[in-house]
Amino acid sequence: MRLLAGVCAGALFWIAGQVVAFPSSSAIAVSATDQARQEATPGQKDREPIMPASDKVELKKTLPDTTGAISINFVKYPDGRDIMFVSTTSGLKSFDVSDTDNPKALGTLTKAQLALPGDDPNKGRFWENEDMDVDPDRQLVFLARERTSFGNPRAKDSPTGVYIIDAKDPAKLSIASWAPQGTGHITTCINGCDYLWTSGWDGEINDPSNVYHSSGKIFVTDIRDYKKPKVETIYVDENRDQGVSHMTHDVQVDDSGVAWVAGTGGTRGYWTDGIHRDPVTGEVRQATPVKPVPYAGGAAEQAAMPTSFSHNSVRPVNGTLADGPIPSAENPPGSLLLHTEEAFGSPTCKDQGRFVISSLQGSFNGESQKATQEKPFYLKTVGIWSPDDKDGTINSPNTFCSAHYFTMQDRVVAYSWYEQGTRFLDISDPANPKQIAYWRPQSAVSWASYWHRDRVFVADYALGVQVLNLNASAGSEQVTLHAAPPGTPGMSDPGQAPPARLPFAPDPNYGMACPHLFGRDCKPGDVSCC
Repeated sequence: MRLLAGVCAGALFWIAGQVVAFPSSSAIAVSATDQARQEATPGQKDREPIMPASDKVELKKTLPDTTGAISINFVKYPDGRDIMFVSTTSGLKSFDVSDTDNPKALGTLTKAQLALPGDDPNKGRFWENEDMDVDPDRQLVFLARERTSFGNPRAKDSPTGVYIIDAKDPAKLSIASWAPQGTGHITTCINGCDYLWTSGWDGEINDPSNVYHSSGKIFVTDIRDYKKPKVETIYVDENRDQGVSHMTHDVQVDDSGVAWVAGTGGTRGYWTDGIHRDPVTGEVRQATPVKPVPYAGGAAEQAAMPTSFSHNSVRPVNGTLADGPIPSAENPPGSLLLHTEEAFGSPTCKDQGRFVISSLQGSFNGESQKATQEKPFYLKTVGIWSPDDKDGTINSPNTFCSAHYFTMQDRVVAYSWYEQGTRFLDISDPANPKQIAYWRPQSAVSWASYWHRDRVFVADYALGVQVLNLNASAGSEQVTLHAAPPGTPGMSDPGQAPPARLPFAPDPNYGMACPHLFGRDCKPGDVSCC
């Protein structure tokens, strides 16, 4: 073990109407990267190494000290710098990626600096901020905090909410404010970051036997004065699962301004600005982040998404239409919803945990809001894709496979699939997505893949942030699986032993809907590993 000291000047922060002092300094014990990678954990010896494989993808860079990477976002600064923010289990990091192939480390906000009064950074990681959002105009970064951060128990009264980070100087990150609320899995900008919608488990348990049936709703925070955030007392997207309030998970805002809430029961879109007809009441009214107007959406068909757990989504429309499937008479512009089911029932994602493309047609009159358990509503399935029986896929019974986060550019999706790596799919034909390239280095845990300019930045939980280049030949026909032996240049760092695979474990709040990994700062029997 080595000791790292995280020191910040003693400071006072606005927290829901009161001023609270964050610790001025704290020392935390963390595993060295190479030690953590080789750390022996229960079941580790049973997880045999997976032979790496890649096709039409080139590794440009692996960023040091970024293991435990969860999510990434980018801000273009007024001085022209292109800044990347990386949320990890040890805190927030910033990099100058003006030269995409040679990122330069700038600043770090450690988990010790994120610790609230009563937290012990020695007892666990910062968790999870699974899909990080930013305000490019005010240079703010938003970090959602789960109840189980810092080893706290999975209890309704454990602290959860959102940190607002001042990143005006990305080399000197600081906490501007803290907004405690009833959830803190993911937070998303609404109406140009005037508001935040925060999603996740709200502390209530509907059905202890089914984590997908935990309670959840959207918490709304007014951040027009970001130093004094105001958490509203009205909630959004309740009764989302055929009339029952089950868990919300993430929010994505499309290019027309519709906010899409994913979770148990599918994905539903809302207008949050402008005057619109409410399809449930028939009233024409002003949409706001606190009282949005339903737009469209619903649950994917059960055959396509057996758990009905929609993890995240994208609707190609307006400026992003050219990045998604080619519109047609059958699937007109703006009528398709691309979404992820996160589920781990198959090592190759054969029948669950897949990429699903649904049609929004038939859902614009409040069908999802009017649905009940007795009269459910489902979106029509247009296409499905998974790595099962595809080049680059390893078929091992203890391989963890699920669709996770993806982005799209020029009709190509860069998609993370945990131990099945990062896949590149041509989605021109929404009924038949086609793999054109893949990247699955040894011991990969591909968490999220981000197109940025002409590169793809992958947040790999085990390996750190990797910068990939998709070869120009990727549009050609697929080739026979190329399995590279350990140590092949470009697949792993030369001169270093490939990292051991890390065993997965259920998240205390979300089960295998959002798993975490043993082997960093977690031991068997811990109340929380997050």
